[in-house]
Amino acid sequence: MSSKKVVVIGAGIAGLSAGCYLQMNGYHAQIFESHNKPGGLCTAWKRKGYTIEGGMHGLLGSSPPSPFYTLWSELVDMERIKFINWDLKAAFEFEDRERFYIYADLERLERYLKEISPEDGGVVEEFVNGVRRMQKFEMAVDKPRELFSLSDYLKMIRLLPVLSFMKKWIKVPAEDFAKRFKNPFLREAMRFISSPVLFEMLVLSVMDKKVSGYPACGSLRFARLFEEKFLSLGGKINYNSRVSKILVSDDKAVGVQLENGEERVADIVISAADGRSTIFELLDGRFIDKRIADIYENMKLNPSKIQVSLGVNRELEDVPHLVKFILDKPFVICDGTDFASIDLQVFKKIPTLVPPGKTLLVVQLHTTNDAFWTDLRAKEIDRYREAKDEVTEGVIDVLDKKLGGIRQNIDMVDVATPATYIRYTGNWRGSTQGWVNENIFKPNPVKKELPGLSDFYMAGQWVEPGGGVPNALKSGRDIAQIICMKDKKRFRAEGTST
Repeated sequence: MSSKKVVVIGAGIAGLSAGCYLQMNGYHAQIFESHNKPGGLCTAWKRKGYTIEGGMHGLLGSSPPSPFYTLWSELVDMERIKFINWDLKAAFEFEDRERFYIYADLERLERYLKEISPEDGGVVEEFVNGVRRMQKFEMAVDKPRELFSLSDYLKMIRLLPVLSFMKKWIKVPAEDFAKRFKNPFLREAMRFISSPVLFEMLVLSVMDKKVSGYPACGSLRFARLFEEKFLSLGGKINYNSRVSKILVSDDKAVGVQLENGEERVADIVISAADGRSTIFELLDGRFIDKRIADIYENMKLNPSKIQVSLGVNRELEDVPHLVKFILDKPFVICDGTDFASIDLQVFKKIPTLVPPGKTLLVVQLHTTNDAFWTDLRAKEIDRYREAKDEVTEGVIDVLDKKLGGIRQNIDMVDVATPATYIRYTGNWRGSTQGWVNENIFKPNPVKKELPGLSDFYMAGQWVEPGGGVPNALKSGRDIAQIICMKDKKRFRAEGTST
């Protein structure tokens, strides 16, 4: 009997992961990607010698003992990738130029906070000890929950105290937590940590352990490693090949139709593309139930963003990698969104990303007004370009005021809007992380299969609340395991078996 043919829609990390594991297990996988390169949202692009980072800030599993390190290592040689572990999570700078530092090292952070305010030592210890408690939490990543046995669920009972602790902190907004500090400076600064507080704790928990480093090769090159692995296993990728329809016969997925009218038959179809367009366009909304309709009507999305990237012909020696500028009055952009602070990413002395002696500045402005940008681009392209210029000028004004010597040294400008993300990735409303992170505690809110349709699966951020590259990897791996289980095959990863 010949091996089954699998069509995968989308060459992001989820699609490449699914393809790799299926090839390892004797299937013939073929990927169709609408863009001309892999990675999806895990991407970067070049402008005038600069590589603009459009994806990761850090990779969970960049080193042992994170269980994700084992998963990454199944597909790429992690020892060959240089990771940068930042000393600071962020620096907050106020209008008077006073800075507040969130150190990645927990011991240093605790000392620093207590030096600022000894009288707040109790609150500081509660926060830092909470992060340390989070470090003991390791969710099983080696199999999908759909394949959990009774013993797997029994093992999870041991995690209930930590899960209860996490659910407590996910209900605490940063602003409420900040009010617990007596020191006025800490009370003001802590308002601007990630909210709810759980997310600040989660990021610090992995940065302190140095298991979430930034790949110095950049996001696109990182994605290329998975492309190379998939091709080396015998898989095939078709770029510039947009899928317009998923073919169905007798309630079974049997292949795809491309935008040019060509049809490609398959035994199994996997969509690692946008969830909404997959369900309601490629499948014409035929395979939904009340739960799915409710999810796409009511479940909250992470926002889209406007990314302004500036190449600066000087090195900014004393500026940390991530600075949050706290503004004395809101920065309001033309789509109506206002910002009490602006986050600046600074890339320097990374030869793979930035020319010698120069600095790349990246500002990401999150917005839920994606319709403003998509409508403007579709109906008034000149006004759209003017709007991009207005935002850019506003950002440059802020940075020039805060850092000095920026405007006259700019030698590269690049702006991406929600319309850009929608155009290149097809993501619904340009959301770069899918469903909001609060959904991570809901038991399987989004299923990988659709009601009434067999031989079809979904992978990626639209079935993994919280999004992110590690979830994309695991999602593709999970799909391969589920398919192997249904075909009564023992799932194998290269050099391992599960």
